[in-house]
Amino acid sequence: MPTSAELITSTLTETFDLDPAEVTPESTFEDLGLDSLALVEMGLMLQERTGISLDDVPLRTTIGELAALMDSSTADKALTTAPNSSR
Repeated sequence: MPTSAELITSTLTETFDLDPAEVTPESTFEDLGLDSLALVEMGLMLQERTGISLDDVPLRTTIGELAALMDSSTADKALTTAPNSSR
């Protein structure tokens, strides 16, 4: 199973024809030349692939920050749906 960072990178490179070498954890979406419409499109594609809703991600968010947000959302989702969960 790919990591969140790998999913973001593959989505960006496949959808927006970006060079994978340009998509680093420190890159912001603004650095990569994306505008707010492209960011919404990417968010919808990632939501389709992962089930994680990514609303209102700022253009100055880095790839690493978004990956960490997705990882924490996945962990929260697993905790709330796990049997015997205290949530």
